[in-house]
Order: sequence, then C-alpha cells, then structure tokens
Amino acid sequence: MKKKIKSVVSLSLCAAMAVGSLAGCSSKKAETADTTTTTTAAAAESTAKAEGETAAEGAEAASDKPFDGVTLKYATTQTASTGEENQKLIELVKEKTGINIEFYVIPSAKSGEVDKTLVSLMAGDEIDLIYNTKPGLKAFYNAGVLEPMNALAEKAGYDIAGTFGDYVPEFGGDVYGLPAFSDIWITLYNKQIFDDAGVDYPTADGWTWEKYIETAKKLTDSSKGIYGSLMLDYDCYNYMYALQKGWEPYKADGTGNFDDPLFKESLEFYYGLGNTEKIQPSILEFKASNTPWNAFATTGKYGMFMCGGWVTSILNQFDKYPRDWKVGLLPMPYPEGSDPSTLTVPGCYAVPTTSKNKDAAFAAAACMAENQYTLGMGRVPARIDLTDEEINEYVENSLAKPFEFDGLTVEDFKTAWFDSSRKALSEKIIGDGDAAISQAIIEECQLYGQGAESIDDAVTKIQDKANRAIEEDKQ
Repeated sequence: MKKKIKSVVSLSLCAAMAVGSLAGCSSKKAETADTTTTTTAAAAESTAKAEGETAAEGAEAASDKPFDGVTLKYATTQTASTGEENQKLIELVKEKTGINIEFYVIPSAKSGEVDKTLVSLMAGDEIDLIYNTKPGLKAFYNAGVLEPMNALAEKAGYDIAGTFGDYVPEFGGDVYGLPAFSDIWITLYNKQIFDDAGVDYPTADGWTWEKYIETAKKLTDSSKGIYGSLMLDYDCYNYMYALQKGWEPYKADGTGNFDDPLFKESLEFYYGLGNTEKIQPSILEFKASNTPWNAFATTGKYGMFMCGGWVTSILNQFDKYPRDWKVGLLPMPYPEGSDPSTLTVPGCYAVPTTSKNKDAAFAAAACMAENQYTLGMGRVPARIDLTDEEINEYVENSLAKPFEFDGLTVEDFKTAWFDSSRKALSEKIIGDGDAAISQAIIEECQLYGQGAESIDDAVTKIQDKANRAIEEDKQ
C-alpha cells in the first residue's frame, strides 16, 4: 500500500494565509529610565509578544479550515437526505472542514425518466455537490454540467491519482469526480448447503470459473429445489466473462465491438450456466418465476451467489432477513488462464458547473470521498493510499464484526475486497451510446438465452444498435 496522503483540509493550500509575528516597538529606551519605567516597558513588550503569538496560532488554526463557515448545497433525494449515513456525513464534513452542507432535495426519477438532478443542473440551478456512480456521471459529463477537477486539485495541491488510483471517473482526459467507495463483485456461499452436500468450502486461491462450475454441480439437487448457483439478469452478466478475458466494448475507431468473438463466447458462457450446465435457473425460468434479487438471502436454496458486494448489507439484517444458516465469502471467479479480476462500480462526489464556490465544493468532496467509509456503514473505500494497519483496523471493526455469526474473518474480507493485485473492471459500459447499448444487450441477449433467436442474430442486432446509438450520441 502507498503511504497515506494528508486530507485536503490540512493541505498546504492555506500556507499563504499564515500570519507573521507582530513587529516589536522600534523606539529606543532611554538609558536613564528608572526601574518602574523599564519594568513597564518589558511587560508591554511581553504582552505584545504573547498577543502576537496567540494571533499567529489562531491564524494557523484557521488555515486548517480555509472554508470555515461556507455553506454548500448538496443535491439528493428526500429519502437520502434523512438517512443516517448522509446525516453523519455532513456532520463529518463540518467537523473536518468547517463547511456547512445543506441538502438540496430533488425528487427521484421514475423508470424511463431523465435524472431530475441532471434536469435541474441543465436549467442552471445552483448546486455545489452531487453524488452518482462512475457510469452515472457520464450523462452529466455529456450534458456539460460537471466541473473538471484537475485544476481544482492542482490549486489545492491535492493528489487525486495517489489517493484514488484508477477508481476516478475520467472522461476526455479530465477527472470529474472523487470516489468514496467501490462496489466490488464477490461470491457469497451458503455454508449449510455445502455441509448438507458434503462439499468442502472453497478457497480464494485459484477460484476460477471452472472451479465455480465444478463446485456448483456438486451442490445442485433438483429433488430439493436447490441450485448450486444464482445470478441475476443485469446487463453486465452478459459480458463479464469477455471483460475478464480482455474484451473492450468499443473498437479503436469508436464503433461497437460486439462482433468480437469474445463477446459471443461470453453469452454462451453465461446462458450456458442455466441452459447447459443446469447449475442455476435458466433465464426463462428466472423470468417466469419472478425470482427476486434477494432470493439468496430469503430462500436459502442457492449454494452460491455471484453479485456486487452491496448485497452483503442485507445479510446481517436478521430482523428483515432471518436465517439460521451461515454465509461464506470469496472473490469473483475469473477465467482459467487469465489474471484474477473483478467487476467494480465506484460511487463518487462531483462538483457541478453551477457551483458558486468550486474550491470549497472540491474540499468538501475530497473530505467526503476520503472519510465516508469511516462512518460504520460497511463501505469498501475506494482509496488506495490506506496503510495495511488502517485496512486491518477498519475491516475488523466495521466489516467483520457484523458477521461474527457467520465466522467471517478479516482475511476473508481483505481477500475479497482489498486485493490490490486483482484487476478492477467497470461493471457498466461507459462511452458513446452506453445507455442504449445496455438496453440492447438486455433485450437481445435474453431472447437468445430463452431460445427465441440465434446467438449470431443477437450479436448482429446488438452490434447494429450499438453503432446507431454511438452515432446518435456523437451528433
């Protein structure tokens, strides 16, 4: 791990604000002055010196909070604004920077609607901070309502790359957000199903897709309605295998790359898990049974569940999701012969162009991004500059403790979520036409998976739709 870098609130951007010592009196004392006069003068000089030191100390303290008293508007939903995490977050920013944050409440967009925060910014509403995922910020960048952070960071003497590495949302060569945490994909498994099947718990070493399938077959018991594996119907499941083998969604000329053989191989792999290997419900069964996203936690009928790490947040809520079986944790599997990798999607804070105090907004965004994980909400920090000691302490106190029932250890969490050697791949396609491309992938690939069209037809249609969407975005 890299050496920890100081927070923006204590950076040297305020050095120029330090106040020098007060100048002493330059008048020469009379050589014939009596003791009383000399003592009085000495006392006055001492008092002036003390007052000067106090003023300097006060100026130095103030320099640690150059934006003390500034008020910023943070756009969020009504629900999020009243949530415990956001309430704690604005208190943390106030404590560390002196900045006051007011929630600028914006209604949530309904399915199919444009993000209402984006609409508000395009209308010119003054907003200082927004939150979105790395892929989600792409739409704000396309609309020209995000302030590039490179110049703001340079002015503040802030090392974005040294603090967050590759997790930052970078578009067109500039950084447009600071990532607070990253949702890293993992494998969860039901220890009871392993025990009942007499199968040893898997280990992270060599946890390939081949090993995953082999293990899932041993767990699957159709007579009991038990599947060895569960996956959902998100777009990324369709191309995850291709990404892990080096596939890129766009060609060098900017057109779609869905006619690449790796993409076709990925579709065959994913839908084959249900249709051929029979280790999980086929997409037809999944849709017909209306399988919920939380079926792993609520049914106890799936041996393994491969999904984003955010799903762990429900597993220690025993009042809402009661269970008497224990959970195991592993990284995301990877193709044999490839380097270990995982899907990720960072959650980021960004500064809109409508902000009237962008320097203060950057300071607040940096404070939020660096420190949100410390609030005890089970977040996986996107920071790459944390020391091993800091990670161990955080994992032990904030991540592992809520899973004492399951016997999950610090090493389990570190292996799944803090392996710096594991390649991080974007869960979402980010680029021209990405929203339309995502929709085309879901529609056409599921038709293939359900047997309604051939894989070649599905690939051809996705490639055509992708190129049309790319051209439309460029216009």
